Amino acid sequence: MKAISLDKDFDLQVKHGSLLLGDTQEQNAALIVNTEKGEWKEHPLMGAGLSRMVKTSNSQREIIRHITVALEADGITAAVTINDGKLQIDL
Repeated sequence: MKAISLDKDFDLQVKHGSLLLGDTQEQNAALIVNTEKGEWKEHPLMGAGLSRMVKTSNSQREIIRHITVALEADGITAAVTINDGKLQIDL
């Protein structure tokens, strides 16, 4: 999907005074994983809340399931794994 692109810090990408467009599937997945439910005004149930999940006693399997469900709610199909404590999302 083409939409407004964000940089690695989630700031708008601007070139010569114009917003840049690009493939946004990867950035959309990152935003969903890193935001909490309630942070999206128009979609209050969107967000996986990864930072909260890793601070609790959730198992890796529970974290993977929760993230997969959150991504699928936005139409993103991905293989979610955790290897050596690192989250991997293959779109």
